[in-house]
Amino acid sequence: MRIIDNSQGNKETINISKDFLGSVLKEMMSVLQAECGSFFLLDNQNKELVLNSFLNSQDINIQAVKRRIGEGVAGKVFEISAPVLVKDIDRDPRFRRNGFNHYHTKSFISIPLSCSSGPIGLINIADKATGEPFSEKDLLFAVTLCKYACAVLDNMLNSLSIKEEKENLKKQKNILEKYASVGKLAAGIVHEINNPLDGIIRYTNISLNQIEPHSVVKEYLLEIKKGLDRIFGITKSLLEFSHLVNSTSSLTRRYVPVYDLIEDSLDVLKGRFNNHIRLVKKYNNCLPRILDMGLSHVLINIIKNALDAMPEGGELEIESGIRDSIMYISFKDTGIGMPEEIRSRIFEPFFSTKGATESAGLGLAICSEVINKYEGKIEVESSLGGGSTFHILIPKKYLENEQ
Repeated sequence: MRIIDNSQGNKETINISKDFLGSVLKEMMSVLQAECGSFFLLDNQNKELVLNSFLNSQDINIQAVKRRIGEGVAGKVFEISAPVLVKDIDRDPRFRRNGFNHYHTKSFISIPLSCSSGPIGLINIADKATGEPFSEKDLLFAVTLCKYACAVLDNMLNSLSIKEEKENLKKQKNILEKYASVGKLAAGIVHEINNPLDGIIRYTNISLNQIEPHSVVKEYLLEIKKGLDRIFGITKSLLEFSHLVNSTSSLTRRYVPVYDLIEDSLDVLKGRFNNHIRLVKKYNNCLPRILDMGLSHVLINIIKNALDAMPEGGELEIESGIRDSIMYISFKDTGIGMPEEIRSRIFEPFFSTKGATESAGLGLAICSEVINKYEGKIEVESSLGGGSTFHILIPKKYLENEQ
């Protein structure tokens, strides 16, 4: 766990660290009768120390100070990575007033701070009120306090991390319970619907064969048939979803070529491609075969969604390969894209940006369940007007001869 990263870390983590270390600094100054103190936090990305607090009795305002590792007194002490007691800066060959010019006395204590994840910053204590230099006893107290402070900070941030992990697990549990509820509901309802639905579709088809061509009644029956086909499509999707949620494993271990899965998926949707949509293939037939657990459903769904996102035309790029023990298939389109509030919900059952007559909102939810069977992930990059990229990531162990 990275405890602190000033450039890109969790804001709550950084704020807790600042507040706590600020109170530690005040306590240390009070006990050591110091009139000046400061603490720096490490910016991991830029490899520099950033001043986060400067306390003094002279109303000196120092802000936005940064020190590269090895630069100035703070950077030098951090580089040494050991507590430092300087009784007279003018006589200490290690520093020679290297940046030490805003204190009133020549003595100071500087202590690097470190937690379980590694170094996190530095505390400086200077200007003893009596004008005397700090003693070895003062250094021992400061080091002991910093040691305990870092241990407490570790516990605080670990508790925060555990809290966040529990919240994430709770969200995942709620989603899984939602999926399971939908699956059980689907299994019960669909069978009740399909029996009368089969009869209605059968008699509608018989009526269509008996009716006069081009009659108004035939137009009505065709509209009815269209609606019935729509209902049948929804119940079929619900059954697939129910099967994926409640089944535990593939009944047979059948391996299929990844290349063929992609090509077959494109073939299913070949009628949707036209001169306005350019297909860029960056995959080949050299990938190992993969265990068949419904991956073709995922590929067809994602390709279909990409085409739907490009009503005026565009480019669909498909790439596949193996990287770091992960087999990946990526789909990048130049379509309308999605804002964050939609992107974060696209795998929820029954969530859809299309009209109720166009989508049941189960396509991507089923895709997510299929990839979960592979212990994989679907990652999505998208922005409104900037197109979308779907990355399917599956562990190599599901490839033939890779167990």
